[in-house]
Amino acid sequence: MRSKSLELMLRIKDYIESYYERYSSTPTFREIAASMKIAVSSAHRYLVAMADRDMVSYENGILSTPKIEMMSPEVRPAAIVGSIPCGMPEEREAQIEEYLPLSVSVFGKGDFYALRASGDSMIEAQIDDGDLVIIREQQTANIGDIVVALTDEDKNTLKRLRFDEERQSYYLHPENKDMEDIYVSDLRVQGVATHVIKAL
Repeated sequence: MRSKSLELMLRIKDYIESYYERYSSTPTFREIAASMKIAVSSAHRYLVAMADRDMVSYENGILSTPKIEMMSPEVRPAAIVGSIPCGMPEEREAQIEEYLPLSVSVFGKGDFYALRASGDSMIEAQIDDGDLVIIREQQTANIGDIVVALTDEDKNTLKRLRFDEERQSYYLHPENKDMEDIYVSDLRVQGVATHVIKAL
């Protein structure tokens, strides 16, 4: 087999990446051949040689390059399920507004949903009215975590979880010095806040 042109390999790689940036998909062998003005069989042989050099990969019928892999990180959808009060607990029916794609490399793995903060009781934790709060679904939390909690009245709220040594009781702490702590007889954690998305 004749040696392959490195210059043509680099041109093919650039074409594949430019195509992906424009169309969010990769070109077919025929499109690559037409762009490079070579036969389809030659395009195929070049891609095989490029795969041997780790310039491209072709798995499960999907053509990719290291740059494309960085441009298309693994994501998980998180439902935006309406607002949650950041004041006194109040009942809100969870209704899915839309789905938000979350990058696994940024947000981590797990089951997530997003809530719109409502109120000003968490402003000292940098959670303002209207912010999107990313919640990891879980039923346990550590002291100090900001949690979505269902109270003994089946009402939910977003607060910091604290423990009162004297009363031997968990309580919900608003991050606003003008508001009082919330003590409940039955506290159920529904999730832990991990990130806040806000407009600047």
